[in-house]
Amino acid sequence: MPIKLIGLDIDGMLLNSRKQLTSRTRSALEAAARAGIRIAYLTGRPLHGVTENIRHAAVSHIVSSNGAATHDAATGALLRGRYIPKDAARAIAAAAAALGLDCTVFIGGLGYCEPRFYDALMEQYRIRGNLTYGLASRRRTEALPALIEGDAHGVENICVDTNEENAHRAMAAEMTRWPGLRVVTTRGNNGLNMEIGHPEADKGLAFLDLARSLGIAREETLAVGDDGNDLGLLQAAGMAVAMGNATDEVKRACARVVADNDHDGVAELIGEILAGASEQRHGAF
Repeated sequence: MPIKLIGLDIDGMLLNSRKQLTSRTRSALEAAARAGIRIAYLTGRPLHGVTENIRHAAVSHIVSSNGAATHDAATGALLRGRYIPKDAARAIAAAAAALGLDCTVFIGGLGYCEPRFYDALMEQYRIRGNLTYGLASRRRTEALPALIEGDAHGVENICVDTNEENAHRAMAAEMTRWPGLRVVTTRGNNGLNMEIGHPEADKGLAFLDLARSLGIAREETLAVGDDGNDLGLLQAAGMAVAMGNATDEVKRACARVVADNDHDGVAELIGEILAGASEQRHGAF
């Protein structure tokens, strides 16, 4: 079957290590859209972190906060939302604080941090040349519990910066109180991050729901991944492809590995899809 929907992460995949969308990748997205292929971003970023420089017209949908929220890219309409219950969100933020760990609570497409962590985070983004993303996607707050309590949108995701193995194990022990929530470990700026969400706040489930809403069969979908929070997406898609810079776990989950994000792996893949439109060629991925 021809590919009709492609799911792409942003960081470590669509963007190179300098956080740039190259002209080659941009052109590939445009070519896919002209061929009638839908492009969806599926990212751990909150919605406001999908900044204007990567809100490409070829992209039809944005699945943000690791599958918590799906929006129509053109209209901004919320099509699907899966949120952490308030009591769980309050307890998780309190547990992280008690362990001395920094956390970000994502609400309404923005990530909220306590002042000390916010300032440190902005400095990290500045050093890495990605301050535009930080300023667009993060907000400073003096009282996370009050923010959670007064939230009218729903907590999309909580990211705890666990830094190293001992801290990660301590937070994992706290999370046994909430076995119904989804917990994913990813590589953060300072080490390990623990990303916590609703059990259906999953890139793979969101991707399948999107495909169904568009009348696209699973066999007509393809997803590309690079990190642990992409595994659900890769398992859901009809075809799974890993970036050259992906973790070993992601590579093992895929039938194909393309070039890394500094060598336009996404553009390489889209070019092959467009060049080999037959079902037999697609099945070779």
